[in-house]
Amino acid sequence: MKPVFPSAIILAALLSATGCANQLNKTELDGADTSEFDTRKQEILGALSAYSGVYDVSPAAMATAVLGEDGKPVGLLAYDSPVDAVKAGDIAAFIAAMKTSAFKNGETGPFESVVVSIDEAAAGDMDAALETIETALESDDMTIMGGFLNAWYLALDGQHDEAVDAHRAVSGTLPGLTGDLSLAALLETVGREQEALAVYSAITPTVITAPEHEFDPQSLLYGHVKLVIARQAILLRKLGRIDEAKDLYARLAAAEPEETVSFDAALEQIETGRGLDDKTLSVQEAFARSLSDYSLALSYQRLIRSAFVGERVRGFDDTKSAFAQLALIIDPENEDLRLAIVGDLYDETFFDAAIHVIETAPEATASLSLAAAQSYLRLEKPAKSRKALDAAIKLAEADEELGTYSSAMLIYALLDDEQKATDLAEKTPSLALTDAEKASAHGTSSAIYSQFGQFEQALFHARAARNLDDTHDRRMALANALAEADEVDEALRLIRTESLARPNDPYMLNTLGYFLVEHTEKYAEAFRVLARANALAPADPYISDSFGWARFKLGDLEGAKRYIEQSRAELAPNIHWEIEDHLGDIYWHMGDKDAARDAWQTALDDYPSETKRAEIQDKLDNGISEPAPERKPLPKVSLGDEGEIGRQDI
Repeated sequence: MKPVFPSAIILAALLSATGCANQLNKTELDGADTSEFDTRKQEILGALSAYSGVYDVSPAAMATAVLGEDGKPVGLLAYDSPVDAVKAGDIAAFIAAMKTSAFKNGETGPFESVVVSIDEAAAGDMDAALETIETALESDDMTIMGGFLNAWYLALDGQHDEAVDAHRAVSGTLPGLTGDLSLAALLETVGREQEALAVYSAITPTVITAPEHEFDPQSLLYGHVKLVIARQAILLRKLGRIDEAKDLYARLAAAEPEETVSFDAALEQIETGRGLDDKTLSVQEAFARSLSDYSLALSYQRLIRSAFVGERVRGFDDTKSAFAQLALIIDPENEDLRLAIVGDLYDETFFDAAIHVIETAPEATASLSLAAAQSYLRLEKPAKSRKALDAAIKLAEADEELGTYSSAMLIYALLDDEQKATDLAEKTPSLALTDAEKASAHGTSSAIYSQFGQFEQALFHARAARNLDDTHDRRMALANALAEADEVDEALRLIRTESLARPNDPYMLNTLGYFLVEHTEKYAEAFRVLARANALAPADPYISDSFGWARFKLGDLEGAKRYIEQSRAELAPNIHWEIEDHLGDIYWHMGDKDAARDAWQTALDDYPSETKRAEIQDKLDNGISEPAPERKPLPKVSLGDEGEIGRQDI
């Protein structure tokens, strides 16, 4: 329980921190102008009120305040630090904390000026925002962001030419592609579309190279290229230059010929406009999107810095989330941004915060209701999850039904509602129009039937998905469905063929190695394959788990425990039922029965398939009667003997 400080103590601390006790000595003000006294008094009262939940923030920010049981904002004392307010989705408290910090320090620092100015912009007070951001412009560490914000504040103030000039002055210093993307958005929103197209064209490479696999560093650049092309194509379509827009996607398709079906769907969308939002953004909407881009670029910088020193990024990215949430108060109706914020909070298991951000949206939508259902499920509130699912289905508009039903059936499956899940699994493919949509629908239906042990139906839909869209992911899903339907040989042939085409893909190696462990007795080969995968991606939790399980099958219990516990730690704060199931088996055979049962219970709580759930429940009830695997010498592994690429090359 957090201590509750009397208001007098807080007031004394504020006065002491700012020197106000001396400044506000009434005897010194006798006979003098009391306006400064009154101003300072109001500042003190404003800072004090924030602790009890009365925030001096914009209406848009105030809408995000977390409320207590009394229906009032919880106040700053509810949080140990401003970052905790961000983790709660309470950007009102975060802004109030920045203002209080500035007051206590006697001046507004560069970072505080950035935060406060964004809130002033959200309130529409552009004079105040432009004045406040001057502090950042004059600092050493926030000059770049200050220049970025200053340009957008000028645009919001109607000073369009001045805004463009100010933006051009800082574009080259902004992180990643933020400067170019933001400048293009600004030019477009002030009616200078041709100049915006020129910016997009300048950052679109002549030759587009797709990554070989998920771990390929090219993935980051390719993602940026796809984003640039998507925005450029929408602008071209809006200007009636549809053929040029289609040509951009044709270039992407040439870089990824295997994704032809998906790109055909994108071309059809450009042609018809179906499901495409191509309205001109307002200045507020463009600014919010650009600020979100800025937060994402900062996150990429964090990722790249960690990669250079061989570390994996861990923990909540509070900087990214703070700026994304600040962007949201500029444009509260931006559903894509809101869902991205919710997704980040969900990934860090901040489920209550995710629901709070959903519930503070201006209006309920199908997508937001689905996200709420998922968070309620993780909070073990099935009734609320079902209610949110029902709301999502009712709210879904005609062009949203396919996506809504596909997501809803997955959540119904986790709720163990076989009837509703499988009803949707049968219905959803008929809603699809393009081959890409049909393949996606069949793929989701396959996963639903697999969850409930209906493996023949799962295989039917997996084959249909692969026939419509013959991609790597579809082939691997088909291999999994084949194995579950006891067609192991065909599945293994498919996986081996795929691995020949992707020899340096750690996840492909993991798929082959784990398949060999689970469905054959080729443990020595599995060990060698997984050793290589682990060398290429030593911090990946799924590969560590597979490598540890191969060790278990070879009787190396200590090694298995080490790798799979590493997997659990890497995945934290999230869990995966299969990792817990493996650890339960290892702990049992090592004599730690209590730890084994705890791990199996955790596995059961993480929604395994119906077949696996029965197996884990049996172990939880009866333990394991079979002896541990016989200890065998671990196969010798030399990554260089077969001309295999090393981790440093990846």
